[in-house]
Amino acid sequence: MQIYVVKEGDTVDKIASSMGILVDALIYDNQIEYPYRLAVGQALFIGDYLGKYTGDGCIQQRDGRERRNRRPLYVSGYAYPYIQNEVLEETLPGLTAIYIFSYGFTAEGELLPPSRNEDWMIAAAQQQNVRPVLTLTPLGSDGRFNNHLVTTLVQSRALQQKLLWALGGIMQQKGYGGLDIDFEYVQAQDREAFAAFVEFATQVMNLFGYPVSVALAPKTSKDQEGLLYEGMDYRLLGAAANRVMLMTYEWGYTYEPIGLW
Repeated sequence: MQIYVVKEGDTVDKIASSMGILVDALIYDNQIEYPYRLAVGQALFIGDYLGKYTGDGCIQQRDGRERRNRRPLYVSGYAYPYIQNEVLEETLPGLTAIYIFSYGFTAEGELLPPSRNEDWMIAAAQQQNVRPVLTLTPLGSDGRFNNHLVTTLVQSRALQQKLLWALGGIMQQKGYGGLDIDFEYVQAQDREAFAAFVEFATQVMNLFGYPVSVALAPKTSKDQEGLLYEGMDYRLLGAAANRVMLMTYEWGYTYEPIGLW
């Protein structure tokens, strides 16, 4: 443990770099609030950490050695095209990918674009080297999740091919860098067919360099009852997609009480 006394011109990034620690650790240990202003003479706690992240999965220790025991952090978030520009600009530097919400589809396999044009979000993400990801949802023309649309899609390979072909065209045209499948309220009888669709989508998209992720409702057991859970097979979906995202916010978040079921 060390104590660092802030000098004129110091910033959290500069101090963390000079002390060989992660800037996040410095901020957390000293409970420094954004925008991380420091006062000359302020005493900061410097923990005895093993080292700092240097990229390529390496941690450089205080003695200069490197060890490979950490993977780069993947940070993503959903955003609507009507997000405020300043909020998006403030958030993008901390993201790996942004999931733009969302494209729906009809029972005939026609795509339904977001309520507002999302091109500006894609451009903003690309400028920050953040991957823009197209989010596919079973939202009907009324804007609501429709599990009958899910059933129609996952039970028809021809419809899947039509939809994926349309998705590929939009992704290439607009500059998307991946596909996220966010299907909620999947019926129990569609459990395996849904996983098979995700697997098929992953195979197709991967051929063109697009990774595929799938959003999962948070389950406490394999056989948990409820429309939100019964159509989600963690094992099958985990094997089918390149990445999964566990929607733990279904259990409650900052502005809502904890969900009780």
